[in-house]
Amino acid sequence: MPLEVYESKKGTKVVAASNLFSALKLPVRQYGSLVRKWLRDAYEFQDGIRKPQIYRDYAKRPRPGEPLEDFYLTLELAKLIALRSNCKEKLKYARLLDVYAQNGQMDLFQYAA
Repeated sequence: MPLEVYESKKGTKVVAASNLFSALKLPVRQYGSLVRKWLRDAYEFQDGIRKPQIYRDYAKRPRPGEPLEDFYLTLELAKLIALRSNCKEKLKYARLLDVYAQNGQMDLFQYAA
């Protein structure tokens, strides 16, 4: 599953929590509880160990008519989440997000599954 990276008008690069969730191949029925856990947990960001902050590390993604809540996650938070997940391919996605944060493009050779 390709991971889609969005860019805001201000240049902030983000991924959707639902897209990251499906890319990591986590159980669908655990989506709500795992996303809430992701947003409450503490991570080691570049500026220290702290919890994710709204409008700094994540924001709610408006999806009218959809029953599930979705969020935009910064690349740094998405990378930290991927590394903590129980996914076999977590290193692949963490490296992919890191490379994208540095050069602004995905390396195609890393998409080989």
